[in-house]
Amino acid sequence: MKKGLIIGILILVVLISGCTSGPASAPKPKATPPVVTPPPPTEKAEVQIIDFSFYPAEVTIVKGGTVTWSQKDGISHTVTGGDFSSSKLNQGQTYSHTFNEAGTYDYWCTIHSSMRGKVTVK
Repeated sequence: MKKGLIIGILILVVLISGCTSGPASAPKPKATPPVVTPPPPTEKAEVQIIDFSFYPAEVTIVKGGTVTWSQKDGISHTVTGGDFSSSKLNQGQTYSHTFNEAGTYDYWCTIHSSMRGKVTVK
């Protein structure tokens, strides 16, 4: 009887230990960030002036392409770069500039210096 009890306890111990230990869990693979491909250069781009910001702040166009800024704010703004500048634009007005040379052109609002944007010409 003692022999049967001991065997029963051993079987119970083996069964319980089998339930509590399992294969080690494999580490989860780290997520790979998506590759962001900028849009190809276009002949025309539009930038909206909304809430004291240029949106989008950066555009890419081809050489000879034109960017048009559309003023949607209730406050006057300008679009000013190294070799181009609009007058004060009121709500509903637009300003366009054609870029004939490849390069990067930073621009800003002369009234609100925190407003900045960039045109890349390829």
